[in-house]
Amino acid sequence: MLQRQTRLAAILLAFWLLAVFRPGSASADFTYQVTVDTSSLSGQTGNLDFQLNPGDSSAEAVTAVITNFQSSGGILASSNALTGDALGLLPGSLTLDNGTSFNDIFQGFTFGTSLSYDVTLSGSALSSPGGTVGSSFAFSLYDGSGTTPLLTTDPNGSVATINVNADGTTSVQTFAQSQGDNTPIASATPVSSVPAPPSLVLLLSTVPVGFFYWRRSR
Repeated sequence: MLQRQTRLAAILLAFWLLAVFRPGSASADFTYQVTVDTSSLSGQTGNLDFQLNPGDSSAEAVTAVITNFQSSGGILASSNALTGDALGLLPGSLTLDNGTSFNDIFQGFTFGTSLSYDVTLSGSALSSPGGTVGSSFAFSLYDGSGTTPLLTTDPNGSVATINVNADGTTSVQTFAQSQGDNTPIASATPVSSVPAPPSLVLLLSTVPVGFFYWRRSR
């Protein structure tokens, strides 16, 4: 009798877990801290460029949220331009997603010696990947005209790119600042990732304790 009750309790718990925590419902957010050495541009007026673009229209959804922007430079608030699925104004938070082919925030800026920010990536491309193409978050520096990329050898003008790959992984690319200097001016360091809901971890940690007391009560 005790064995049948134990088996029934286990089956009921399994069904409850599947109903509440369905596969694919877990969060999979990734946060990177991006740091850029702009000391060689200090005092110059230029532009910051944030992009989040899909490989093509079949790419799964990705959202990028930029927070904690810090710099010894200055924001030119009147020089902000938004294209596609983009929202926000520095020094506040910025949000981009890959819902159109080109999603861009172009922000006027007076360079200081350095700048940094956090970018958090989320969406089905990370939590339940299954597509065949990825998306890319790219950060670039431009001159005052907004046409010439600065301190990079990347043909696309980026100083740092974070790729969201088709398999749900992420990877970082940085670029030499010039043909004569191979040192990148930017870095993107992982800060955190959230592979599963904390409530599920807490629940699973209490199951053995609850089962122990249930056995003792019998």
